[in-house]
Amino acid sequence: MQRCVSLREVGYSKSPWGWTHGLLSVLVSLFIFSSTAGPLEAQSTNKGSGGALIELGDAIIFPGDDFALLPIRISSDQEIVAWQMGLEYDELLLSFDAVIFAGTESENLQTTTITSPATPPFNGLMVLYGGNDALPAGTGVLAAFLRMSIVNPDLIPDRGSISSSVAAVSTELHPLILTGQNGSNVIPSTTPGAVTAFDFPLFLIENHVGTAIDETLTIPIRAWTDGPASDFAMGLEYDELIVCELTIQGSDFDDMTQGQWDLAEQISTDSVTFLLSSTAGPVPGLTGETLGYLVIARPPSAPGSWALDLIAGQSFVDNNPVGNLVSGMSSWVNHFLRGDANLDAMIDLADAETILSASTLGSPLPCRDAADANDDGALDVSDVVTILQFLFSGSPPPPLPFPDPGEDTTLDFLDCL
Repeated sequence: MQRCVSLREVGYSKSPWGWTHGLLSVLVSLFIFSSTAGPLEAQSTNKGSGGALIELGDAIIFPGDDFALLPIRISSDQEIVAWQMGLEYDELLLSFDAVIFAGTESENLQTTTITSPATPPFNGLMVLYGGNDALPAGTGVLAAFLRMSIVNPDLIPDRGSISSSVAAVSTELHPLILTGQNGSNVIPSTTPGAVTAFDFPLFLIENHVGTAIDETLTIPIRAWTDGPASDFAMGLEYDELIVCELTIQGSDFDDMTQGQWDLAEQISTDSVTFLLSSTAGPVPGLTGETLGYLVIARPPSAPGSWALDLIAGQSFVDNNPVGNLVSGMSSWVNHFLRGDANLDAMIDLADAETILSASTLGSPLPCRDAADANDDGALDVSDVVTILQFLFSGSPPPPLPFPDPGEDTTLDFLDCL
C-alpha cells in the first residue's frame, strides 16, 4: 500500500493580469464614497426537508463509565411545539434515566418533560415547548439526548462488549406523535438506535466532518486500558489517497511521556500498522486519552465519506490483543460560506478580487457556489458589488449560508466540492 508523503495542496489560481487589481480599486473607491449605492436583491428557493422522522442515534458506554447519551434527531417541515414517544430497549441491560437538552437545539427553549413512569427507569416521554418557543423545522434537528445507564456491568463480556437496540415506539401513555404550531399531529417514521457497552481495552477513532473550507481533518485515536502500558500497536485500513500522516506531537500520549516515545510503521499491500512505544516507561491506565492524530487530506472526489478501519489481529496493548475496536469516518460535506470565494473562512477584498478575476478572465474558482455572493445562480460582477456593499456601505450580509458555513438553500447549477 502506498501512502501519501505530504498533504495535498488544495487552492486556486489568481489571475496574472494586473488590470483586475486596478478595476477592483475603482469599485472599492466607488462604494466607499458613494452614498447612493443600495444592497442587491437576492432570490432564493428553499429546499424541502422531507418527511417527518424521529431518528435515534448510537451511543457508547466507555470502559469504566456507567452511562451514555443517546441522541434524538427530528425531521419535520414545520416547527414542532410538542413531541412524544414510547421507548423499547433491553431493561435487563439498560435503564433510561433522564432527558438531557444541553448541547441541543432545545437547550435555550422553554421545555417541559413528562416521563412515564414518574421515576426512572422510564419507558416513554413527552416534551412540550412553552411560550412562543418551538423546535425548528429541518432535517435531523438534534432535539435531545437520552441518558442510558448500564444496569448490570457483569453482563459485559470480559475484554468484550454488549449492545442493545433502542427504538421509538407508540405506547398507550405516549403515542408516537409530532405536534406542529397549528395544532396538527403527525405520526413520524422512526429509525432505531443502539447503545454499546465496552470492557477494557478499547481503541477508538473519532468521526469528523469537514466543509469546503477544510483542506485537512485532524482525527484523534483514543484508547482505554485497564492498567499501565508501554507499547501500542494500531492496525489500520484506509483509502491510500487520503491518509497522509499520523502525528503524536500534541497528543495526550506526548504529554504523558514528556515527548519520550518512538513511532514505527509496518506497511503491507493493503494496510499499515503503527507501533507506538513509550521510552519513558509505562504510562498509567488510559481512559480515552489521545494516542495520536490522523491527518486526513480532502480527497479530489469530495464530498463524501471515507472509512478509517482499525484491524483486529493487528491492534495490541503490550502484546495483548485489543478486541474492542471502534473505527472512524472522515467526511466532507458540501457546506461553504457565502461570499468566501477563496475559501479562507472570511469575507474581505481578496474574495472580491477572486470573483472579479473569475468573472472577467475565467480564472478557476475553488467553490463556485461560495463565489455566488448574491445567490442569483450566476457568477458576474454583481457578486463583486454585493461583497463591496457589505464591506463598505453597511449593506446586509450575503444570503445564507452566512455567517456560518452551511448548505446551499437555493436550487441552481453551481457547485462547490
